[in-house]
Amino acid sequence: MSGKRSILPLFILVALVLSACGASNSTSGSTKYSGTIHIASSTWTGYALIYLANAKGIWKQHGLDVNFKDVEDPNDRFIALASGRLEGMASTVDAFARQQSNGVPAVEVFPIDASVGGDGILAANSIKTVADLKGKTVGVNQGSVSEWFLAQVLEKNGMHLSDVKETNMTSGAAGAAFVASKIDVAVTWEPWLSKAKARTDGHVLVSSATYPDLIMDSFAFRKDFVQKYPDTVKDFMKAYYDAYNWMQANKTEALKVIGNAVQETPDDVTADLSTMKLFDLSTGKEVMGTSSSHGKIYDNVKAAADFWKAQGKIDTAVNPSDAVDPSFINSL
Repeated sequence: MSGKRSILPLFILVALVLSACGASNSTSGSTKYSGTIHIASSTWTGYALIYLANAKGIWKQHGLDVNFKDVEDPNDRFIALASGRLEGMASTVDAFARQQSNGVPAVEVFPIDASVGGDGILAANSIKTVADLKGKTVGVNQGSVSEWFLAQVLEKNGMHLSDVKETNMTSGAAGAAFVASKIDVAVTWEPWLSKAKARTDGHVLVSSATYPDLIMDSFAFRKDFVQKYPDTVKDFMKAYYDAYNWMQANKTEALKVIGNAVQETPDDVTADLSTMKLFDLSTGKEVMGTSSSHGKIYDNVKAAADFWKAQGKIDTAVNPSDAVDPSFINSL
């Protein structure tokens, strides 16, 4: 899972301008988007339903032309979203909270999954406890869910980010560097946690199984896109949940498709999926809640935004009600 870093002033300006344009161009809600919907995510087994919808033509079944790309660094995804090169993207809730607080016009419309062991900190065998991380160099995608996870683990063990030396790299690169014995500590996610077994002197120091409510993924569209094309947002979500139903009815083939997307065997994908919870429509509605009765995602947005503000990474914490729109999922 992913979500990351500091934003340049020019990027903030672009984001704010686009956000303002979106607000001024809202429509009655009857218009459908006729162009190509550009979306992106990093490589993460939890994005299984997106991979299936891409591979099995499920978007097209709902009249949608969707172009998907792997963009590993969430910072790059957020820049592309704010500049209009993406209509939508997947990332972690904490990443969205940080970037939304910095002016990125993203609106989360449905939750994707929760990590219950799929994210973690890899360490050399000589590092046996979280306390042993003090003074160590850590490969971590700064500003991302990986840094968020690292910070929360440190805080819960009486430490702070300042107690370690961070080396900024994508979470995938950190995992690969750890497996290749180029670094001794890496914060990453599946499939890299499983691949770490290839290193005989390394282990998973701690995973999100210990902190199951900490990391959650969601999908967001640009604010102006949501306002102009609400029917298209609904069609997109219908296709997404159709992919969930297809997966339940075709599990063997689904594992192969997902494996192709994340470059793993079906058995490895099965192992990955055991470390996360994919949300079906019913669970998604519970996680989102309503505008008057908030679900868990609102709490996660607030906790993350408050954290990034305390870290001095943002000036003002986004209001969860501005970050999340539960109306779409509740219309399905």
